[in-house]
Amino acid sequence: MTVDSIVTLALVIVLFLGLLAVRLHVGLSLMLAGLAGVVVLRGTGAAVGTAANQPYSTAADYSLTIIPLFIVMGVLAVNAGLAQAGFDFASRVLGRLPGGSALASLAGSGLFAAVTGSSVATVATMARVSTDAIVKAGLGLRLAAGVVCAGGTLGVLIPPSIVLVLYGVVASESIGQLLLGGIGPGLLTILAYAATAMIIVSVRRRRHRAEAAETDAADGGGGGTSTATRTDTATKVDVMGVVFLGVIFGTSIGTIYLGLATPTEAASFGALAALIIMLLRVRPPQWIARLKESVTEAIGLTAMTFLLMTGAGVFTYFLALSGASAALVDVVVNADLQPYLVLVLCLLLLLPLGMFLDGISMILIAAPLLHPILTGYDFDGIWLGIIIVKVAEMALITPPVGMNAFVYSGAVPEAGLGKVFRGIGPFILADVVVVALLIAVPGIVTFLPELSSAT
Repeated sequence: MTVDSIVTLALVIVLFLGLLAVRLHVGLSLMLAGLAGVVVLRGTGAAVGTAANQPYSTAADYSLTIIPLFIVMGVLAVNAGLAQAGFDFASRVLGRLPGGSALASLAGSGLFAAVTGSSVATVATMARVSTDAIVKAGLGLRLAAGVVCAGGTLGVLIPPSIVLVLYGVVASESIGQLLLGGIGPGLLTILAYAATAMIIVSVRRRRHRAEAAETDAADGGGGGTSTATRTDTATKVDVMGVVFLGVIFGTSIGTIYLGLATPTEAASFGALAALIIMLLRVRPPQWIARLKESVTEAIGLTAMTFLLMTGAGVFTYFLALSGASAALVDVVVNADLQPYLVLVLCLLLLLPLGMFLDGISMILIAAPLLHPILTGYDFDGIWLGIIIVKVAEMALITPPVGMNAFVYSGAVPEAGLGKVFRGIGPFILADVVVVALLIAVPGIVTFLPELSSAT
């Protein structure tokens, strides 16, 4: 890289951060900053050409058809009451375990995140409802903050995951195998989060019982009261809703696993199944209203995703023009480091991005840079994609500026950032353990893709 390119790169990054600071949409911030860099390096004509061509070149990719189809499928499922059915089922099944309301909140956050593909949107939506339920159960505001913020990251690995689809597109990896590869790590993450919540609740309850016993002894056996309360398990379960959830999952992901459909075809089957199920579960007079609501929401989510992709495409083009991408590859290759050390260093680069960007934006910027470097060390592309996506979402709950923490503190002002980060801490440790296991045992990621007929 020349000195002029380095100066331009620094100025563009400052401009990008400044645009984010004034709350401009991330996609527009990436686009404007990238175009400014192109103007400096190649002139106004090149920038105009980039602005004119990039939206079409991004949206015209046939493989991206899966994104609006998965979004429509998820939105229709929510409007059919299937997400609520899943949440109620989890509440009923998990209610008798330590921290049942926290575990149910994890399940609800995972479902919502899988539908929207956005960790930040999940936290903003689930924060108030989940917090009230967890605090009402006597489990405390810190645990509520940790559960909601961490739960928002679950949707990136659990199919259908928009983030994995985007990774497959920008890294030229099999979308079907990525979706299947995310199932094992997604379940492992859920188990790790659930175990963390149960341990926290169990420790807290033992402490409360000890304090109550001391108080009782000091009062001469006056009968202290425990602060722990049992989660209400009388929630009515929508059995057919749970069955329909399984039908949609089997129709979409199951057909990919069996090799009966491509990911795009499977997404269309899933969307059709969700539409039929919504029409079966909603009274005919409400069909038009529900369809209108679903289509409107799906269009908004799809437009947001494609705006991010277009902005990231412009920014990536600027990085290529400046020579930053090639320079990064050269620096890593010439350093002659051990492959796993390079992997860890590349993953650590993702954590600062969580200060400013959501998971989709991080993947769109980082994947084109990191994937070629790491696959050059003979790492499996599917395994690598799952690891990168997992760490990218980890960045959203990592101090000092995990975006999910700020979103939660805004939705629940009484929590305060300090309490939110203390609540998130144990779940970050759980994530570190999960990532270490995925690195040590690649089969957790690769066993389903290897068994399947997905292409």
